[in-house]
Amino acid sequence: MIASRLLAEGAEVHCWDPLARITDATPWSATTRHDTALQALAGADAAMVVTEWPELADLPWEDVVHMMRRPVLFDGRNLLDPTRMRDAGFNYLSVGRP
Repeated sequence: MIASRLLAEGAEVHCWDPLARITDATPWSATTRHDTALQALAGADAAMVVTEWPELADLPWEDVVHMMRRPVLFDGRNLLDPTRMRDAGFNYLSVGRP
């Protein structure tokens, strides 16, 4: 649902999910799917964490911030440490946390 809403608003959506099955019938069919999270984040204006994959927690976020065009990160699962993300240089937003 998130991807389809972003697409409807005119966003270019790049995604990574190791288990998602993309078909022409899924809302993700108009997205660009990547083999790694790092590939999906490269050049991004913003990123959303909407799953709790351990691979996301283990990303080198201090390097990722420099790969993105704009370091905006929304953590919809509270997976990441807010202090670490802000110290890395992200404009970090999460659910239910200051």
